[in-house]
Amino acid sequence: MRGDAESVRALNQRFYEALSKQNMLAMEEIWSHDPNVRCVHPGLGLIEGWDAIRNSLRDLLNRSICMTVIPEEPRVTIVGPAAIVTCRESVSSFTLDGSTTTAAQATHVFEKRDGRWQLIHRHASALGGEEPPAGPH
Repeated sequence: MRGDAESVRALNQRFYEALSKQNMLAMEEIWSHDPNVRCVHPGLGLIEGWDAIRNSLRDLLNRSICMTVIPEEPRVTIVGPAAIVTCRESVSSFTLDGSTTTAAQATHVFEKRDGRWQLIHRHASALGGEEPPAGPH
């Protein structure tokens, strides 16, 4: 279990590095391409299926000129072939409209298939009445 927890923690960190580097190729590797995957960005509704999630990530990444997303105190729980990661996100984004700094609470669910962990669900919500982050969530 400890090995799985560390693998999931590392994959979760790769997710945030991919956001900060606006790297869609890395996102392709992190996310499951299953039609049942789901994502909720702050301030937006449920997105279902890898194709729709990929398109939403591309749109959100293209809006930011520069972005940094830092996970704070990620907690990993392994439950059989699933892993749940919760953390607070610190988001700084620079767009053509200006810069923003916000915070969100995020939950990621990973699933282990064929010995490989992949992201199958992401839900992020803006914290404390703050505006939703300008970057992807």
